[in-house]
Formats: sequence, C-alpha cells, structure tokens
Amino acid sequence: MIPIIGLGNDSTGLRNTRHNIGMQTLTRFGEAHDVSFSSEKQLFADVGTSGELVLVLPHLFMNESGKCAAKVHQHYGVLPVIVYDDIDISLGTVKCSFSRGAGGHNGVQSVIDHLGTKDFFRIRIGIRPTHEALQTAILPPNGFEQFVLKPFAPFE
Repeated sequence: MIPIIGLGNDSTGLRNTRHNIGMQTLTRFGEAHDVSFSSEKQLFADVGTSGELVLVLPHLFMNESGKCAAKVHQHYGVLPVIVYDDIDISLGTVKCSFSRGAGGHNGVQSVIDHLGTKDFFRIRIGIRPTHEALQTAILPPNGFEQFVLKPFAPFE
C-alpha cells in the first residue's frame, strides 16, 4: 500500500482555496475512481483506497499536517507521499521531488518535524498566478500568505 496525503485545511471556509490543492486533487482523483472515503479517527483523516493507493485527507489544519503523516507512517509502515500547493511553481505545473526542505511551507515543515525526516516523496502543484491580473496579488503588502487562502479565479 502506498499512502498519499493531500495537504489542506479541514475547514469549510478554506476547502476551495489554493492552499487546499492537495486535498482537492485527491478528492477529485477519488471521485474519478469511485473511491469511498471513511473517517479514520486514529489517523486524523478520511481514508479511501484505489488499488495499491491509500488516499488520505487530514482532519487537521495545514500547520498540523505532520500529526496525520506520523500516524499514517506508523499505521502503514511506509513514508507517505505528500501532495501540496507550491507558490513558487506556475499554476497548473506539477513537479515531483524527494528529500527536499519545506521551502517555507508550514504544512510540509510539520510533516518533516513529525516524521523526523525529509526523505519522502512530494507532488508539488503550482498555484503561482500566470494571469497578469493576479500577478501583483502575491506582492507585498499582502503577499502570498493571503493569496493562498483565496479561491481560484473563474478564469483559472
């Protein structure tokens, strides 16, 4: 079994934001493959399986994601793959990596801290705006911290 955790915020008001692209991706994958999710309280998550894949949607806020990752690692005996948003990658671009730092991402830092290693696979999904109307939205004074908590624009 290969556990895959989609990072996000388990809050109704934040579910459709850019910062939740990890959860959104696994949810849509699950819908496309008729995956049924069930609550697994001991893992702090909703969990569903598709073949060898275990899809994990944490019940935690982004900055606490490591608690779920540690429980998933303990339960399945393998380090999970982490899917998350990356403001440094252009919208719609996907990059896979292994054994990187957190890159300023608090959810990933939580995972590193709770697993005690950075040696896990990541699927990074770009959310950096490419449309000129949004490019200034990530600049000071608001910066990307506010931008990632907003929903995608309809034209995106």
